[in-house]
Amino acid sequence: MLVAEFLRAQAGWRLATAEADPVRAARCAAALLDAAAYVAGLAEDDRDLALLCQGGCFRGNVFDPGPKGMSIARWWQFADAPQAGPRDLVAALAAAVGAGPGHHLIT
Repeated sequence: MLVAEFLRAQAGWRLATAEADPVRAARCAAALLDAAAYVAGLAEDDRDLALLCQGGCFRGNVFDPGPKGMSIARWWQFADAPQAGPRDLVAALAAAVGAGPGHHLIT
């Protein structure tokens, strides 16, 4: 699934930029990998995935949640205080893009 691939890539990016704060980076990467596994198990008709689709995040074989969604993913669970779980990340991405013109969901 494209969203899971995106989240795994963001986890890799976070680990590659870990030198400033490796503990936070590891926590963020682990949360993103957990979310990737969670998203891979979602049904194609999941509400948040549908919202991401409507928001135009699926372009060919790429999932692109836009700059706001990218920022949400890259900073997920980076703060000292725990944030939320994988479902909350998917919902935050969906909220970030809003619902725009409809696109077909590609998994």
